[in-house]
Amino acid sequence: MSDSSMRLSAIDSAKGIGILLVVFGHAWRGAWGANLLPNEGLFKLVDYAIYAFHMPLFFFLSGLLFLETLQKYNAEKLLKGRLTRLLWPMMLWSWIFFALKLSAGQAANTPVVLSDFPVIPLPPYEHLWFLWALFLCQTILILLYAVVGARLPATTWRWIAAIAAVIWAALNPLIPVPSDIWGPMFEHFPYFLAGIAVGSLSRIRVPPLLGGLCAIGFVVLLWLVQGEKAAVLHSLAIVLLAWGAWLCVDRRTGSQPVGILLRSLRSLRALGQASMVIYLMHTVFSASLRILMVKFGFDDITLILVATLVVGVVGPVIVGWGAAKLRLSKILGF
Repeated sequence: MSDSSMRLSAIDSAKGIGILLVVFGHAWRGAWGANLLPNEGLFKLVDYAIYAFHMPLFFFLSGLLFLETLQKYNAEKLLKGRLTRLLWPMMLWSWIFFALKLSAGQAANTPVVLSDFPVIPLPPYEHLWFLWALFLCQTILILLYAVVGARLPATTWRWIAAIAAVIWAALNPLIPVPSDIWGPMFEHFPYFLAGIAVGSLSRIRVPPLLGGLCAIGFVVLLWLVQGEKAAVLHSLAIVLLAWGAWLCVDRRTGSQPVGILLRSLRSLRALGQASMVIYLMHTVFSASLRILMVKFGFDDITLILVATLVVGVVGPVIVGWGAAKLRLSKILGF
């Protein structure tokens, strides 16, 4: 396998882990909202640990190959792609989610009425903020690259991205952006820039010793979150260490004969490739199942979490497969 394809497979498998955390994180918050988690301290401990890592990871992964994308396509084509791949899914699924929540009535954690309908879904509706924030991050870079373009070599772009990521992350707490439209982008831009900065380094083979040190650093920094919202610089360090450790794991596992580790890695890669449909639809399945389980008297929180996690992954994957067969993927934003 070439270095380029290995890098792509590592991105896919990392997305697989990330999307599992997204589904679990929303299942965890959904259970809290439904008053199924009596221990507030435990809720915060798990919640802040997940949110210190999983969404920053997706912005980081989105940046890894973005400089190559900028070099390959013109600005007009790229901007059209952002409209169809990010804005259309955000709009469509905002309307779908609202309709489903309206039909759920008082069974929903946050009931809505028809007058709340998001005709123009800005600020972004619920978890779809990620698509809007990523759209802004990418659009800013597309326009900037169109102005400066090839005047700067790729290495210079990566160094600029690295310096900007660190400075932006460090200054982020000092520059609050309360707007729901601009705030999420402003907070998560450093991770996207960091992905651009280290994109070329993702081709290297991380030795086991360095991978192990990265893994230890990742665990320590994640443990230090301790039920508090992590600073952007803290989360940035967590993501970079996680990526270093995962490059080592993915490549060493991927070179082994067929076994349980390789099958697990292939499953993660498949989930990563299906991450968009899972991201868009997982709350439909997991929230619906949670509501039904509570209605029929299930109160075992472990059973509810496991069931909502499984259905939140499997349900969208099945829908995505069906949409592909019917050639509806683009229409549905997948």
